[in-house]
Amino acid sequence: MGEQRRNLGPFVAEDSFLRHADRNRLFKDGTVSPEVFKLRKNDSTLSFTYQDESLRDETALDQYQLDKELLSGDLPGLCKLTWNDLTVSLDPALPARHDPNSIDEKYGHLHCCTDPPRDDEQCSVMASLADRNGIVREFIAKRKRKDL
Repeated sequence: MGEQRRNLGPFVAEDSFLRHADRNRLFKDGTVSPEVFKLRKNDSTLSFTYQDESLRDETALDQYQLDKELLSGDLPGLCKLTWNDLTVSLDPALPARHDPNSIDEKYGHLHCCTDPPRDDEQCSVMASLADRNGIVREFIAKRKRKDL
């Protein structure tokens, strides 16, 4: 990976940020659970992947989901929030900031984070905003994967 990667930002209203869901119940009946936006164990920030041009088409999103395979063999569900969602639609705003992850060689340069949501109500608002944007990829249990 000899290419030079630039810092992300400044972001604009339509920029999108992907969030993973590591359990099937977090995307129930086509809706995103507020739990998707709660901090995971040992995290101090909420992680996202900036959806740059390389992650905009369906094939790239399929590959991204495969690349993010969970230890169980399940594929995470993916939802997204826009910069506008994170800044204009939330009170207090949770603007994403570039936070490169050197462990992830393929997508780490796209890693961003926000401060944690203030409370359960803010998580619910975030879930509603993600619902409005549509689920990007459903969670796929290992036993239901067709690529194995």
